[in-house]
Order: sequence, then structure tokens, then C-alpha cells
Amino acid sequence: MPRMVTLLFATAIGSLALAGCSRGQDLSDSSFVTMADNTFSPVLMKVPVGGHVHFRNLGGIIHSAISVDTSWSTAGVTGRRDVRVGEWVDIKFDKPGVYHYYCPFHGTADGTKGMVGTVVVGNVDYRPNASAAANREAVATASGRTLAVPGTYATIQTAVDAAAPGDLVLVDRGVYHEEVVITTPSVTLRGVDRNETILDGEYTRANGVTVFGNAVAIENLTARNYTLNGFFWTGVKGYRGSYITAINNGDYGLYAFDSYDGLLDHSLGAGSPDAGFYVGGCYPCRTILDSVIGEHNLGNGYSGTNSSGSLYIINSIWRNNEGPGIAPNTFDVEPHPPQRENVIVGNLVLDNGGSGIAVTGGSRNLIARNYIRGSQTNGIHLYTTKDRHVYPSTDNVVRDNVILESGRTDLALSGLGSQGNCFSGNRYRTTVPWGLELLQPCRGLRFPVVGDPAAYFASVAGRAAFFRPREKFDDSWKHWAKPEPQPQLPGGADAPVRPAVDPFAGYPINVDAIRLPSPPRTVIAAAKNRGR
Repeated sequence: MPRMVTLLFATAIGSLALAGCSRGQDLSDSSFVTMADNTFSPVLMKVPVGGHVHFRNLGGIIHSAISVDTSWSTAGVTGRRDVRVGEWVDIKFDKPGVYHYYCPFHGTADGTKGMVGTVVVGNVDYRPNASAAANREAVATASGRTLAVPGTYATIQTAVDAAAPGDLVLVDRGVYHEEVVITTPSVTLRGVDRNETILDGEYTRANGVTVFGNAVAIENLTARNYTLNGFFWTGVKGYRGSYITAINNGDYGLYAFDSYDGLLDHSLGAGSPDAGFYVGGCYPCRTILDSVIGEHNLGNGYSGTNSSGSLYIINSIWRNNEGPGIAPNTFDVEPHPPQRENVIVGNLVLDNGGSGIAVTGGSRNLIARNYIRGSQTNGIHLYTTKDRHVYPSTDNVVRDNVILESGRTDLALSGLGSQGNCFSGNRYRTTVPWGLELLQPCRGLRFPVVGDPAAYFASVAGRAAFFRPREKFDDSWKHWAKPEPQPQLPGGADAPVRPAVDPFAGYPINVDAIRLPSPPRTVIAAAKNRGR
């Protein structure tokens, strides 16, 4: 879920209205832009007329945002030229158009160089990349051409810039100190060795790989030590990340925003302050996370703000995160609230500092056949959240899970309006409120229950923590232990090249065939020792 800090509930254009909403209403009216050191992320944001953009400074120094046409600026909100570390400034856009902007400390006033970005408001025809390469159409077949780094091209970026749709950019073993941006569609970026082909941000660069082109695939390499994200897809249709590792990055490991038709498989996200994996602001997402590992993150293993519709989280491991293992959530600060219609099946969720699976204001999710053990608070928790609007968790199905050794309770339901949920066939010891599965079965007569007020107030307090002012963000993510070597892409450098044209449709899933995973041997051994 997005990190939220000091609030400045004022706007440069119009006013911010606080009001309730009806259940299921789509309020795609607001989005985050992160101010990192020397970059905005994402650099292109689209909002409807009347929408908001929230500029949050997550860097280590001051920044600002000023429209090139001078129609708005963050200074109009703060009353000063800078946005300080940890602040969040809200701008409302009431008129359609294309607004280029820049940071006066780190970008040019014409919005073309340095720390610059664009907000597109309303139904405006805007193509951000004017170059012929960027505007090429995606292709589903490989071209047969390989661009070798550093054999033919000295850097990954020069090879990517020279690539045409369908090309393979093949990167040899080594450590590459660069930030790669891909705008050409249907490029495959592949490392020769997942554990030895490494992009290193040296704690000064923002993103390892940022993708603006459709149908781009990234395979068999590692991104580490970036101030924002290891791998970042934004505003694309068709994307794939296979056998990639993102470790010790300053926001997310693998991050897909406003992107559709995606596949993240056999990948690792670890050591991130927010989440190892994040999919947000999409409906219907048509996205799959399969056989991934989210571990040792200071926030969540997986976070998905408003990510809804045909989103599958399956056959994966979420362990040893300081927050929840899996956290679908609803907030008004990103497009398409509320969160809904995820399939969370067949996962191992182990020893997480928050809940094992926490659904925050989400609806119509299926949570089935997951093995959840050692959650510090709740095994599975469905609860109401409040942002600009109140979002209860409704009509979720929780069945056939194994939930053991939760610190507070195995099954929890809380918050006003969290109704229509059902619980059946789970293996558990405790529920809050008592008798949850008996009173709310998935078959048969359901009886009304009063949600757990303690858990509700705890969730409100936890949300408030995201708004706390912080002069400087904790940098413990820089020092997390590196993981063990990870499995290679089958076939390695010689694997077939498959541009990511609708990988969702090409990845058949039979949810009924996904079984409850077996606990790892270490968990079984620990349980036997406790029984002696």
C-alpha cells in the first residue's frame, strides 16, 4: 500500500471535497507522484477532469513541482518554494489539458531536461514519446536480432535505444551502474546469469529499469540498491518479468502501475521499505503473479492498491515481511477504487510481522487453499478502511485455508459495513468475533455478526501511522542481507524470445487444480520440536 506522510489538504486549483461514496463506485480521481532525488515517478500521470495528483517527497533533499505554463505549483500550496522531505502536497486539476512541469532545483524551466514530468488531464490525445522508435507498434514474434552488452554496445541503455520491436538485448555477467528506460515496444531485456548480471543503483539512481513501451519482457537479471524501484512498468499494455530479482531498493522491488495484461513469475522481491511486489491502479488488471517470493521487506510482501479484476496471486511464498504477507487494499489516492476481484490461492504465507493476508476495504476476493503460519497479528483479516471515502470489505470468500499459530487470532473481521463475507472449510483455532465461520458460512444460512472493534481501531491507528511526519525516512533497507542465489531462466541466454503481447491470455490457469501447498521442512521440524 502506498506510503503516506504529512498531509497538506489544500489545493492550488479548486478545493478538496470530503464526502462519502456508494459501494462499488469507481472514483478514479487521484494518483501519487513520488519526488525522488532527481526524478519524478511516474513521469507521466493521467487523471480525469477534477482529479488530484499527490506529490510526495520521498527523497533525501528538498524538491518542488512547477507547471511550465505557470498555471499551478506546489509552492501555491505550501507557501514556500520547496516541498520538504516527508511532505505530501495535493494538487487538483479542473481543466483538461497536458501540463508539463519541472523541479526548479533539478530540472529545466521548459520541462525538457532533468527532473521533469507531465500530467494529462481528461480525455486528451497525448503521445508522450515523439520518437519513431517509441511509437512503433508491439509485435508478438521475435525479430531474431540480438544486441549484445557489452560486446557490441557499451551500456544497456545504448543497446535498448538501438533496439527495434522483437529484438533481444542480451546482457553479459557484470555489474552495471546505470538506470535503464525502455520506450520501444516488444523488447526483451535478458541477462546471461540472473545472479551475476546486476544493475546497481549505488543508492543514487531512482529506478533500475523503467518501462514505458508495451509488451516489454525483462528476464534473468538482478536490480539492487536503487532509491525507488528495481523494475517499474507504468502505463503499459502487456508486460512480463520472469526470473528476475529485486533487492534492497528504496520503495518497491517489482512495481506495475496503471499497467495491464501482465505476468510476474519466478521472481524475487526483497528488502524494500514498502513491498517486494506491487500492482496498483488497474481494472481489470488481467495480471498474474505465479511462483514468486516476497520476503524480508520492511512493509509487505505484496501490496495492491485498487488492483482489481482478473488478478491472480498463486503458488507463491510470502515470508518474514515486517507487515502483511499479502495486502490487497483500497485508497482514494490511486485510480480505480475500491479494490476487488482478486484470486489468492495456493500460497505459503509464513512468519509475517502483520497479518498473513490482510484485505483492506476490498470486495469479491477469493482467498482459498493458502497455508498461513506464524502471523504476528491475524492469519486472515478483512476490514474497513477510510480515506476520502469509507470502504468496507464485502462479499469476500475465505475457504479451505490452513491458518496456524497467529499472534492474535486466525480469522478476523472488523469495521462497519464489512458484510456479505463467508468463511468455510478453514483449519484454524480462533476467530474474532467468535464463531465467525459458524455464523458466516459459504453455504447455508448466514447470521449477522458485529465486527471486531479492537481490530478496527487498530487498523485506523495503523493507517494514521502512514501520515506521520518524518524528517528522514529509515534507510535500513540499504543493509538487508542478500538472498541465496536464485534459479535461472530455463534455457538461459538461449531461451526462446517471447515479447509480452498479452501474456495473461497465453498463461492458462486452472484455479480448481491449485492445491494447498505443503509447509516447508523447516516449519514441520519446528512444529515437532515444540511438541516435545
